Parts: sequence; structure tokens; C-alpha cells
Amino acid sequence: MFQYRCFGTIYPSSYYDANYMTLWSQYANAPMATEIQNELYPVLRKELAGLSEYECVSRILNWVQTGFAYEYDEKVWGHDRTFFAEETLFYPYCDCEDRSVLFTRLVRDLTKLDCILIYYPGHLAAAVNFNLNVNGDYILLNKKKFVVCDPTYIGAPVGVTMPDMNNSSAGIVLLSR
Repeated sequence: MFQYRCFGTIYPSSYYDANYMTLWSQYANAPMATEIQNELYPVLRKELAGLSEYECVSRILNWVQTGFAYEYDEKVWGHDRTFFAEETLFYPYCDCEDRSVLFTRLVRDLTKLDCILIYYPGHLAAAVNFNLNVNGDYILLNKKKFVVCDPTYIGAPVGVTMPDMNNSSAGIVLLSR
């Protein structure tokens, strides 16, 4: 059995039946390390104070889009590798699943909004269920509207899907709050 160690905690692999969505769910649902939360969250909460939920998500999205250097896992690690949210803050490079995991963790922790991961063949993005109506591309799931937020599509605002991605045939990864 494969195990993964992060900040002293051992996680068993959830990669099941060659389905990456099982793996991404484990990484995205893992809580951010308390030490990281204690340092990062007060700063982010101060920056987001007084903003609407749409503005908060937009700020978090822009930070994740522009604050980290992108590189393919195969080039950096020699194989595909998913990061826990805090690992994206640590390593010098990240890719689409790492950014999506970090983005959804931050949105859920800082805004208490529900999120999902969206799997397109070869790409992972995210979507947020806002309390108010937000325009843009979305996925309807269990009568809830999840608005697309792509942490890898640099400069794309909330509600814009990366070109050539098909929301109607995308796979969905449900995340806990």
C-alpha cells in the first residue's frame, strides 16, 4: 500500500481503480496544517474583510492564478504528483490540480462556500456555489449552481471556462466543507 507523508502525518493512498478523482478528493478534503492556517489565514482574512463573497472568491482566484509558477509534474518530478494545499505554498512549481486543491481549500475555509473540482480530460479546475446569483459558466449539481473558477486560466475571472473545455461532459469531484 502506498502511503504519503505531509507535515508528519501519514496518509494512505486513495488512488483507487485508476481513478484520479478519488486521489484529488483526498488531497482537496485534507485540512490545511494548523501551523500554516495560523500564519496565512489572518493575513488573508484582513485582505478579504468587508468584501462580498464574489469579491472574496475573485481575490483568492486571482492570487492562486498569479502567485505561483506553473510547471508540468512530469518535468519537475518525472511523474504526475498532486499536492496538499500547503505543499503548493512550499514547492516552487505547481500545476492545475495543485492550484485547484489550494483554491478550493482557501474558499471553503475563508468563505464557507461549497466547492467542487471539475475534471476535464487533461485538466482540473474548480467551481463555487455562491449564495447569490453569479453570472458565468456553471455546472448544475443537485439543484445547486456551481460557477466555474479556473485557478490555472491566468486572468480569467469567476465564471469563465478555459477554452476547449466542455462543462457538459466534465467529471465532478464533490468536496466536503
